[in-house]
Amino acid sequence: MKVLIAEDEPISNLWLKNTLTRWGYEVISTRNGREAWEVLEGSEPPGVAILDWEMPKMKGTEVCEKVRKDPRLSNIYIILITGRDLTEDMEAGFKAGADDYLKKPFDNRKLKTTLETAGKILGL
Repeated sequence: MKVLIAEDEPISNLWLKNTLTRWGYEVISTRNGREAWEVLEGSEPPGVAILDWEMPKMKGTEVCEKVRKDPRLSNIYIILITGRDLTEDMEAGFKAGADDYLKKPFDNRKLKTTLETAGKILGL
């Protein structure tokens, strides 16, 4: 399964890329929201997008909203990752179009389980 990572913090980006590659995912790594959107609107968008909330050029929630407005991209499973943990933040993330929400720092098992769930949903 192809997974997009949009994370502006270089060490977190590299960690996510290496972890997902080790788990057998095909990874596309970007450093800001605009780059992520360019990948998503491309000819072969990934099935899953892991988007950091706070990124330069376009926030993860803005990318979510753009994806959800594009009928061609309606099946992309979006995982929003963030340090925000207030109920209002989670609500805003889901309203923007996220399918799942992971609070940083998150446990590898939670990330792996979330990706496995995304794969099952996309396979339906």
